[in-house]
Amino acid sequence: MPSIIKPYTLLAAIVALNASGQSLSKEITVDKDVVPQEREASRMVLTPKLVLPAIQQKSLRWSDRGVAASVSPTVATLPPAAYASSITPSPYRGYVMAGYFPAFQLGVSAGYKLIKTDNSDLNVWMQYDGSSVKRKAPFNSGNKIGYYLPDKGKTTYNTQNVGVGVGGSHTFAGVGTLSGRVAYDLSLFNLPTLISKGFNQNINRFDIDLGWQAQTGAFDYSVNLGYDYFHLSKVKEESIITFDGNRELASLIDLSSRNEKTLSASFSGRYAISEFWHVGADIDFTDTDRSAGENIFEVASGTWPDDSENFNGPYISHEGFKYGLDDVGYNITEMHPYLRWKNDNLIVKAGVGIQIAGGDCGSNRVRPDLRVDWTPSASFAIWGQLNDRRVNMQTLGDLYDRNRYVGRDCNAGPMLDKLHVEGGIIIGPFAGASIELWGSYGRVSSYYTPAVISLPQGNVGSLNSGVSESPFSPYFTIGQYMVIDDFTDMSYGAAFNYDYRDIASLRISWEGAPQEFDRGNINSLDRARSVFAATLGVHPINPLDISLGYTVRSGRCLYGIKPDYPGLFNPFEYRKYSLGTAASLDLGATWRFSDRFNVWGTVENLLNRDWQIVYGIPNKGVTGLVGVSYRF
Repeated sequence: MPSIIKPYTLLAAIVALNASGQSLSKEITVDKDVVPQEREASRMVLTPKLVLPAIQQKSLRWSDRGVAASVSPTVATLPPAAYASSITPSPYRGYVMAGYFPAFQLGVSAGYKLIKTDNSDLNVWMQYDGSSVKRKAPFNSGNKIGYYLPDKGKTTYNTQNVGVGVGGSHTFAGVGTLSGRVAYDLSLFNLPTLISKGFNQNINRFDIDLGWQAQTGAFDYSVNLGYDYFHLSKVKEESIITFDGNRELASLIDLSSRNEKTLSASFSGRYAISEFWHVGADIDFTDTDRSAGENIFEVASGTWPDDSENFNGPYISHEGFKYGLDDVGYNITEMHPYLRWKNDNLIVKAGVGIQIAGGDCGSNRVRPDLRVDWTPSASFAIWGQLNDRRVNMQTLGDLYDRNRYVGRDCNAGPMLDKLHVEGGIIIGPFAGASIELWGSYGRVSSYYTPAVISLPQGNVGSLNSGVSESPFSPYFTIGQYMVIDDFTDMSYGAAFNYDYRDIASLRISWEGAPQEFDRGNINSLDRARSVFAATLGVHPINPLDISLGYTVRSGRCLYGIKPDYPGLFNPFEYRKYSLGTAASLDLGATWRFSDRFNVWGTVENLLNRDWQIVYGIPNKGVTGLVGVSYRF
């Protein structure tokens, strides 16, 4: 069949041939009026803003929780979380996160940005954490104190925490940034004793923080003001425990409330002399006032239960004591002027630390401050510091943040550094692996630590003098602090890190410290002699993150102090009480269904190991939370 060329096909071929011989381009001129518009520029603030925590974070390590799974924390950190506005913009204004774990553990966290503009933000948040756990008393096996506890030595530990807050910031273009926070926290929990279910405690906290930061030419500075109100409720509890239908133990606890007010102010300024030289100063002022109080304890008992082989004889017929707590007020002013020099590999900061003490907190001090960071290559760094550490005020609020079961009767004062030296080395990374080594040595003026304290013979200052000393004072063995003057602070450790692409990360660390009455690590409340920790994070597929952790705190103990009366000038006798090894295997996982919604879970102490948090208070066993989070 002959081919047929259609007319328009042929025409296209002719046009193509002509186009190959001449140019088809044509110059066109377009006239258009363009009116430039000037927009007001706003400076991007890259310096950190005021941190707005939903809860008070513990600054000291403790063995109650073990290693937390970093993938799915109890408190939501999803942007825009309550902590602070991030320089990384988020398309979401709010978040909610909720989890539950049997028998009863519940955690809920939520936050919302009421205002979200380039220069302003206003955030609100709330958080709830609650638990109820029944545990066997540590002394119930073979120890006479355990016989006093009902329900076969088991006691229920209840905790309810609620926190709400509002915070925000506003940037004045070309001037500075003003930020602030107002927060209220309520904590309700019970404090068991060795002879009863104990008494309930209420803690009310109210915090206000204001901050201003700005930069003028080569000078940048920040000013912060803070006020913290801490209230511990009054307690009056009477209880009677009956054994075998005819033996009774009666107790009275009458504890006055405690109030503490802390006012703080700080200034930090730095002037850039050149690209390499800076001069600056940090000034901090803190004032704490704590109310007086009086505590009364009384115990009346019959005989020990017949099933106690060693203690069938009569016990104390009556014992009681009372003691007063004086008003405490102290303040510290710290000034740290310094000169700082840096280049690509070395940073040196040298200055003077000046401490001016007021009230009941010791003498004034002047000492040198030095900090050196040397990074000769991308795979090696060494750093060290001398005395470059701020005062630990050891307020009641600080002590309860560290451990709520200890500290009601404590009239702690500030912990001042007499000497502090710290340093470390980082080797790597090489092919994803790195090694860390560190150590510190220092001496502090006074260190408050959990303790076991027994009543003296003759019971000096008691309601009923002349009674015999009880084998274990039923109240003074739980919830007590003691102060150790001129304490030596010392610790050392090493860590190995390895990252395999973005699929897995591993960290193995070990930290040690001496374990003597006046020597140890001030950051370790349980006086652990050795702490081994291993964490593994795995990201096998895109929506799944898994975290596995194992921590062993060995050599944990408390020291007890027992005055050797009646000789007033006899030395104190110290005893060591074991708290048991804390070994916790923890697991966490998160599955992200979308950028908005994910499901997560954490389980801690999977092996259900037993230890004491402090003397007389057992750990909570297997804990965790399983829940969901959503951003909107």
